[in-house]
Amino acid sequence: MQISTTLRRCFTQSALCLIVCLAVTAEAGAQKPRSPAPVASPASRTHAVGSLKVITGQSGSVVFINNVRHGVTGETGELDLPHVIAGSYPVRVRTIGYSDWSASIVIQPGSSRTLKLTRSETTDEALLHFQKGESLRDKGRNKESVEEYKQAIALRANFSEARIAMARSLIMLQDFQEAENQLQTAIKAGGRTHIEAQTVLANLRRAQGLVDESITEYRKAIRLASGNSFEAHIGLAIALNEQGKVDEAVKEYRVGIIQDMETEPILYYQLGEILEKASRNKEAIEAYRSYLRLDPEGEYASAVESIIERLKE
Repeated sequence: MQISTTLRRCFTQSALCLIVCLAVTAEAGAQKPRSPAPVASPASRTHAVGSLKVITGQSGSVVFINNVRHGVTGETGELDLPHVIAGSYPVRVRTIGYSDWSASIVIQPGSSRTLKLTRSETTDEALLHFQKGESLRDKGRNKESVEEYKQAIALRANFSEARIAMARSLIMLQDFQEAENQLQTAIKAGGRTHIEAQTVLANLRRAQGLVDESITEYRKAIRLASGNSFEAHIGLAIALNEQGKVDEAVKEYRVGIIQDMETEPILYYQLGEILEKASRNKEAIEAYRSYLRLDPEGEYASAVESIIERLKE
């Protein structure tokens, strides 16, 4: 798996950008197959796993499992997910020009499951503008995405998902006041997007430099989600680390990584950095090795190999 261009740019800018972008990251083109893992991952050592193949027939279909973005179908219209923690999850698939597909699925330990989807084209103008906005945001074109979200909301005032997505783009553009307005409207609307709106509000507080307040908001999002919010756990980990609360930050990173099902290798890189600075070298090596296992040809791969050798000494 390769780190997407969007996530690379965010990582080099700041940890804040990382947490904002984690929810929108998509691989460009076909997903690169992962190299065989030389050792079992931390998640697989403690959680039974299965595999899932999603077939849409269209390239660029975005697949969400348990509200976490897991990848994008390639030119063949297929996405292979070889490492899905066993359990029951909501699955959603989004393709520009088509109605979203959603259902609940069960992944059995050691099983292989295939989802072959049949969907219809949509004439919903609000949804089409929202989908275009998402595609633009994936590419880092935040100003253009905001305009698409505005058109979606003009057509459907109660389109909370579009308001939250626009807030993400506005945070990147540092238009904090308008982001606040959109998020408060979405939070007041409640419903299924309430947890995401609460999480993005916490992201906003971090962007404003209000780390203590962001921690409060992340913890509220986690409570609302009954503990099941990958983005809130990672955001909380970053905020706690900024306060020097290393043990708590490491705990939240590990919870987030499990809930993310190792979709983003960069999280292991960040976890390794925190552990290294805390002189927890054995744990740092394990985290860095997990990064290499998931992204052996990644941007930081050669640097990580050198770090591991240094820490071993």
